[in-house]
Amino acid sequence: MCVEGSPPLLPIRFWLIGVCGCALALFGLMANAMLAALFLTRSHYRHSPFFFLGFVAFFDTLLDATYVILLAVPVEAQYYQNLGLYLLWLQYMPVIYVLGQIFKVSSVLCLVVASIERYCLTKHWTFTGFESRTRWIVLAIALISAVSLKVITSQVEIQEYIHCTGFERYQIGTFRSGAVMGVVNGLVLAVPFLTLVFLNGGIVLMLRKQNVQQLRSLITQLTMGSDVMKIRRKNIRAATHTLLVIISAYLLSNFLNLCLTVVEYIDPDFLHIQHPLIYQLAADSSSLLTVVGNAIRFPAHFLSNKEIRQQFALMIFGEPREKAYQEYTVKEAARRRSSVQDSPWISLLLSATQNKVHEGDPHQALLSSRHLIKRHSAIAIC
Repeated sequence: MCVEGSPPLLPIRFWLIGVCGCALALFGLMANAMLAALFLTRSHYRHSPFFFLGFVAFFDTLLDATYVILLAVPVEAQYYQNLGLYLLWLQYMPVIYVLGQIFKVSSVLCLVVASIERYCLTKHWTFTGFESRTRWIVLAIALISAVSLKVITSQVEIQEYIHCTGFERYQIGTFRSGAVMGVVNGLVLAVPFLTLVFLNGGIVLMLRKQNVQQLRSLITQLTMGSDVMKIRRKNIRAATHTLLVIISAYLLSNFLNLCLTVVEYIDPDFLHIQHPLIYQLAADSSSLLTVVGNAIRFPAHFLSNKEIRQQFALMIFGEPREKAYQEYTVKEAARRRSSVQDSPWISLLLSATQNKVHEGDPHQALLSSRHLIKRHSAIAIC
């Protein structure tokens, strides 16, 4: 059936998606691109638990760009009656839709792995994070899983009604696959959601039990000094609280999407046929919340971590060469010293070895500071 005139929700969708959503997506695109550049190009971030958060920011950057291309462009075209732009959008829309779904699932899987790593860091006081090789392997598995799942379950179709004209001639919808694919699609959304709920709650509960943290702090204070202990405790607290904010933002922004998926699986006609306008508005709101969740991540990192603020200042404004070299030397020495403190056993070995160095030949120490810098350079402050 052809409907004359503008769609009933077009003005609302224009302000919701074309203005608010597009502005947030552009902000998130630039902000997450800066986060990805920082976490993935700086060696001490890339070899730390910030590795997966860097790829979360990378995929969020691509997802924000996809939001503008996939959702904002057709709404703008319909609002301004630009049929040529709409027809151009129809040409690339199926591919961009699948890519957007892949980016979204990849970002979520990286966030889950980052949460698992932070959970283990909080629970096991001898755990210092995954090895660099393990991180790359897990990242490859996450990407392959995202591509495999979404290529199968995310397909759209464009229906052309030759008796209609203008924008009403083309209707877009997703393929209704079988029950098995519906279950798979629901699990892709529900399993990461519930996993993050569990990890988020577990980290909060462990932070309230301070016995393990106090033991780690005591060993660090005895072996490395009180100043290093304070720096370490501050960095871990900032990193953990930042991740909790990021997880909470994801859970809140995807709760509506989870509800829509459940209702669609139970009774598809209830939303698509009986309440199409409500479904359209709810779907647009769900997409907007996803962009809001992406935009929150940059302020979460920027406001809670002083070191990240300093790194951004260096990226944007730069620094005089001599001053930068002097400060880098001091900070790098402090960072390398504090990087060892994540493992109390290494700290104890270092303390014992340093005592032997003062008593005997320093060149015979297998765990001297010179060797430790080379061996443990991949461990960064978390």
